[in-house]
Amino acid sequence: MSELHLRIVTPDRTIIDRKVSSVSFVGTDGRYGVLPNHAPLMTGIAQSGTAMITEADGKTSELFVSDGFAQVQNNVLTLVCEAGEFASEIDLDRVKAAEASARAKMDGLDKLSAEFLKAEASLRKALAREVLSRRSSGTGSMR
Repeated sequence: MSELHLRIVTPDRTIIDRKVSSVSFVGTDGRYGVLPNHAPLMTGIAQSGTAMITEADGKTSELFVSDGFAQVQNNVLTLVCEAGEFASEIDLDRVKAAEASARAKMDGLDKLSAEFLKAEASLRKALAREVLSRRSSGTGSMR
């Protein structure tokens, strides 16, 4: 049976570099599921999303990934991301501060301005991190 090798790399570190059963992640044009023997693929990674990893023993883990690209070739999936972190690494106080800052920046700006769109992207990242952290910890509520 073939195995899928997963590498997730950010500018700061290599998050994962090991064999897994499958991976799903959010690309710029939808969610992808990658299994061993997947056809060659190159696609963008969404501005803010998650990657779900299924290990050989069936256990799953989820992490935040954003802004980058994914490549599948010869049973190796490489995600090169601007940001990536496991739910357990997410600092909710930092996330809430980033959310508040993004909302403040958006207030009063033209919705088509570059500044508004940049702040909106920051807000999406903060909210995606918060959802992942709360889902992982079982706290559920967004507030």
